[in-house]
Amino acid sequence: MRPSRRQLQPYTRGWSAGRPSLTVLLIALHTAAFVAQFTFEQWQKDRQIGDWLGHWLALTGSGIAEGNYWQFLSFLALHDCPLPLHLLGNMMVLYFAGREVEPIIGSRHLLGIYLCSNLLGGVAHWLAMPEVALVGVTAGVCALLGAYATILPELEITWHLFFVIPLRLRAKHLGLGLVLVTAGLWATYTAPELGPVGMLTGTLFGWIYAKQLGFGNPLAIQRYIFEKRQRAARLDRMTAEQFISAEIDPILDKVSREGMHSLSRTERKILEKGREKIAARTSAR
Repeated sequence: MRPSRRQLQPYTRGWSAGRPSLTVLLIALHTAAFVAQFTFEQWQKDRQIGDWLGHWLALTGSGIAEGNYWQFLSFLALHDCPLPLHLLGNMMVLYFAGREVEPIIGSRHLLGIYLCSNLLGGVAHWLAMPEVALVGVTAGVCALLGAYATILPELEITWHLFFVIPLRLRAKHLGLGLVLVTAGLWATYTAPELGPVGMLTGTLFGWIYAKQLGFGNPLAIQRYIFEKRQRAARLDRMTAEQFISAEIDPILDKVSREGMHSLSRTERKILEKGREKIAARTSAR
């Protein structure tokens, strides 16, 4: 999966030269952790010792019930062994999304998205599927994909199905597809070991985080708050005469037609604000 070359330049920037990116550092850390995990598990197998790492570090409902609260963080250091497919999948997505998102939002925000989404994803998985052990950082990489789809929604991506058939889609459709797929996996209890609840939680967190940074279309609540603040600022700038003409007179007309009981809470606040403006004008004289 890669961005189309003709779409890449207008939206993305390269990493700063002279220092490693956080994305590369995260990939290196996870790869080193996997090598250590693989080595330790082979040592366990040679000595016919039980799965010590899985028992103590993977996130499980039974472990949390025993008071092993460190599992909310320790599960991030593990991936499925011995085949590295789980790790490779996560690291490919981390590189694909991280290298595009990091130059735009910066390393600090990327780390915030990654760590918080993994933690929230782990908690969500523990609440919804406590009987299934969870390892890996899939929630975090899904969060970066959610942020990527929000920050660069119109960026065209070329994806080769079965590594042969080219498919093109926009980043925003990739994010929507990820939400639908993870929600479907959760609803049907398919592949619970992948942590679909955590993946869905991570995707939504990445989307919300990017929204709070100002990317994408504003949420309805954001539009409401903005419009409310704009109206309050406009009313504050009005003189008493302007306020009475624009705001008070229509309310008084309504009172004469329907009575005081017909006024809404907002209209009563406007009347109170009108009294304050009139009082301020009188005291100024």
